[in-house]
Amino acid sequence: MMTKSVQTTIENLKRNGFDVRYHETEAEAKAAILADIGQEESVGFGGSMTLNDMEIYEALKERGTPVTWAWKLSPGDDRLDLQKQSAIADIFLTSTNAITEDGSFVNIDGTGNRIAGMLFGHKRVLIVSGTNKIVRTHEEAILRIKNVASPANAKRLGKKTPCATTGKCMNCDSPDRICKATLTIDRQPGGNPITLHLIQGSYGY
Repeated sequence: MMTKSVQTTIENLKRNGFDVRYHETEAEAKAAILADIGQEESVGFGGSMTLNDMEIYEALKERGTPVTWAWKLSPGDDRLDLQKQSAIADIFLTSTNAITEDGSFVNIDGTGNRIAGMLFGHKRVLIVSGTNKIVRTHEEAILRIKNVASPANAKRLGKKTPCATTGKCMNCDSPDRICKATLTIDRQPGGNPITLHLIQGSYGY
């Protein structure tokens, strides 16, 4: 059931120029995402536990859609080459670290390929997110990323950062730090239209 917070967020995202599709279930969302992508359109992925858990990459690959994801390395693949291929795909498919109720997307990257892909280089960008990523303000978005998403990702990646141990941001200077570049998208970018597939429930970090 859609809460007042979710309803407000959707209304403000639309007011800011974003296309928003709301889904009550993961199965409904997955079907809509696959239908939103043409059979022959190339798809590049940005790092996302949500997409990984939903097995979107596997579903697209199985039906013959050209897909590229640096997370899905085969023997002999070069990670940087895959990231570059993703950067010029027709569609960039990713998630987001946080969504504010006033209608913006907030993300923090370590390498920058994901946030770069959200802004430029594609016919379309599809963002897939659970409603658990919704927060009230930009300040809360940063707090959520640094004290929920980043510690979980640092731990998953085996990074030697304080947050991987403590579960909260210590604003470290570690060489393994994954919080290096911050992006806020508060209006629909020109030439790189963004569609949000928003799923009721908790998905990813």
